[in-house]
This record gives sequence, C-alpha cells and structure tokens, in this order.
Amino acid sequence: MPQLPQQDGIDLSTQRKFAKTELTDAQSRRMTILHHLTSSGKAASTSELFDIVAADKVTKRQLQRDLNEMTERYDLVCVTHGRTKYWSVRHGVKVRYMLPVLNEEAALAFQLAKDVLHYLLPDTIASSLTPWFDESAKLLAKHHANNLWHQRVVTQREGLRLQAPAIDQAVLAVVYQALRQGNQVKITYRKASGKLREHQLAPAGLVASNQTLYLLAFSAKHQDYTSFAMHRITQASDAYMPAQVPDVGHFLKYVNGPFNQFYENDQPIALVVDFDDDVQRKMLEYKLSADQQIAELSDGWLRVKATVHDTGGLRTWLCGYGRHARVIDPPELVAALKALHRKPPDAPVDASSPESTLG
Repeated sequence: MPQLPQQDGIDLSTQRKFAKTELTDAQSRRMTILHHLTSSGKAASTSELFDIVAADKVTKRQLQRDLNEMTERYDLVCVTHGRTKYWSVRHGVKVRYMLPVLNEEAALAFQLAKDVLHYLLPDTIASSLTPWFDESAKLLAKHHANNLWHQRVVTQREGLRLQAPAIDQAVLAVVYQALRQGNQVKITYRKASGKLREHQLAPAGLVASNQTLYLLAFSAKHQDYTSFAMHRITQASDAYMPAQVPDVGHFLKYVNGPFNQFYENDQPIALVVDFDDDVQRKMLEYKLSADQQIAELSDGWLRVKATVHDTGGLRTWLCGYGRHARVIDPPELVAALKALHRKPPDAPVDASSPESTLG
C-alpha cells in the first residue's frame, strides 16, 4: 500500500490521520513528485519525474495530466527549454499537501462553516483553516463548473459583527507552549483603562467567545478562574514553574457555566415575558428552557413562561427586542430593565470635533 512520504511538507497530525488510509495511484504519484521537488529545491524535467514514479506504472500521458493539474493546484512553475519541460516549486511558496479526501457534503460543510467560524473565532485561529476552505471551494467549483449550486447555500447571522482586535502572535505562541508543557506564564496585561499590570498565571485553557479569545487562569489560593482577553496581553514569557490547574472536566464545567455569565441572582427566576407578532413565531420554535410554556393572549401577543437564570446575557437579549417584548415577572427584573432604558445625557456640543474622536 502506498505510504505518505515522511517530510516537512506534511504536518504530523496529517500523517497520523492518513497513516492507515490507502492512497490511489494518482495521489501517491503526486505526493512523490511534490516530495522530490520540495526536498531537492531544484527543477526536474518530465523525464526525470517519470523515472521517479515509474514504479507506479504510469504512462507519460498520465504523468503529463498529473503535472498539469498540480501546476494549478500547487502553483508549480513549468519552464520549457527546447522540447523539454522543467517543473519546480515557485520560489517563496511553501507547498501544503492537500489530499482530495473531501466529498461534496464535507466540502459544503467547510464553506458553510467558513463565515460562522470567522465570527466565533479570532482571525488568528480561523485563518489556519484557509487551506481547507480553499480546497473545498475548488472541489465544488470543479465538479459543478456550469452550476455553482453551492454558492446558493449560505449562512447569515443576526446582529452586528464588530471587527476583532489583533492578537500578538508571539504572545499566543508562548501561551500555547505553556499549556502544552503545563507551565506558568508571566504576562503584561493592559486593562480596559489602559493601565499595565504584571501577572504570573497558571494557564488553565483558552476560550474563544464571539471573536474574543480569552486566557483562563486558575488561582490555587482562591480556587477560582480569572479570564484575560488575549488581545490585551502585550508581553508573555514562560515562568518555568509547573501550573497547578484542575482537570479538564472541571475546566469545561466552568466554561459551560459561570464563564462570561454575570449572574444577578444565584437562584433561577420564573420569567414571564410577552412577545408581539413580529417575534412570536421564533418563540414558538425556540425555547428559553425545557419547562417553557406558551399561551396566546387576547391582544394577540404570546406569553412565555420559563425558568431561567437572571444573567447579563438575558437582560441584553430582552432589551434587544425593545417594544416587541414586555417583561411581566419577576418584579426585580422588570425594574432593572426599566433602569437600563434611562434616557442618556445630551451629547456635548463639541462631540463631533476631530479632537474628541478616539481612534
């Protein structure tokens, strides 16, 4: 069975993934050709490449088809001298070996996930999937050149997407390395006020939430987690001390519970809220909780009753509906939401001047 060549062109995870996967003759030939061109760093003639892959019993016509397709996919350079063609990897291009293992359903899933992941994840992480996004787009376009149906299947999200701040790549690399080795890190953190503070942390994990990447550190003294926005970490270095953090189960329980949730009350509340015609259809299809109950009122509005936690996220969600929702119970939540709707103070006269603009 043809095996993947062991060289720097294929990362270890890809090698492990396909170690027990039998390659087709065409795939094996192309891997061998790319391995030769990248490892030698020199151009090779068609005859030379034919001798290298002759064990696969390839014809010169098949090899020429391989090279023509590889020129497009891997951006190979073909130079003709006389009647001889020489093939090489374009200078400065690092070839990534992409095996055509995607079927159409998987390729479509990559295309749909592209926009979603770029919303959920920082570009630093989402951009690492670019080769797979590109490969899936090529596969779909190639198989349906005359009917690009996959472009008619799209994703769209509600709400406004903000442009995420950049993350220092050197800082991110240090944090990743500390997580892998189980070490503490020293960081310089810029608070929202702009003030810099030094910390020595025990990294427990990273959480990507709405385009913001957070470093969660665990304090053995307080037995609690603290989150640090990665884009506010200006410097980071390995402290070369072991980080004592809870097991993964404890970390995930925190992420799926208290993380980024500002609980106004520890105990669940019995929420009662009415929705008008513009949003009631969604409430018939989506639930706030497993015990949700819905009843139609005499004025045509829907009354929704559900047991939920009073969090900052819930209050923001309710405020987002504006006049399309009216909160009935509990009284404490009703009062809190009314306070949030206070009229803001009048803007200063010079608010539009360039001097007062923050970049």
